Amino acid sequence: MTQSDTKKWYIVQTYSNYENKAKLALEDRIQKLNLQDDFDQVFIPTETVTEVRNGKKRQVTRKFYNGYIFVKMNLNKTTWHAVKNTPKIVGFLGNQQDPVPVSEAEVKKIEERMEEGNANARPSYAFRQGDKVKIIDGNFKDFAGTVEEVNEEKERLRVFVEIFGRPTSVEFDFDQVMTITE
Repeated sequence: MTQSDTKKWYIVQTYSNYENKAKLALEDRIQKLNLQDDFDQVFIPTETVTEVRNGKKRQVTRKFYNGYIFVKMNLNKTTWHAVKNTPKIVGFLGNQQDPVPVSEAEVKKIEERMEEGNANARPSYAFRQGDKVKIIDGNFKDFAGTVEEVNEEKERLRVFVEIFGRPTSVEFDFDQVMTITE
């Protein structure tokens, strides 16, 4: 293991979907072992996305890399063991005994992507051909129909709606309909 004067970024593998618990456990371990001087930052790369489910918009945080956290630290025998022996952590990415640091430029790109993702939070929809939907806005409010065509780029749907006893094809924006769960 190498002794280092300046802190570098390392990617640490965690149990999948336990990134937050692994981060908290590592931060707690750093405190208990009094290693604050050897660690700068522990973070989980995420972005905020606006999701629409059942006609309701909500903010959701998504991880860029499931099962991984980033740690800026001085790598030495003590810090290596502190990380490796933390609950919910598998180990360092790559060579377990002598991990290779991630460049500052790569971490900057990830941070920029996180900021970009939060600034451009766009709704995500999950409509498919054949889905049963209820119209929640517009002239056909409270009508039900079946998705005929999905246009992701324009965020529009073509829906068969029964009007006066006849199926009629009508276009709607994604946010004008909600999926009917049976």
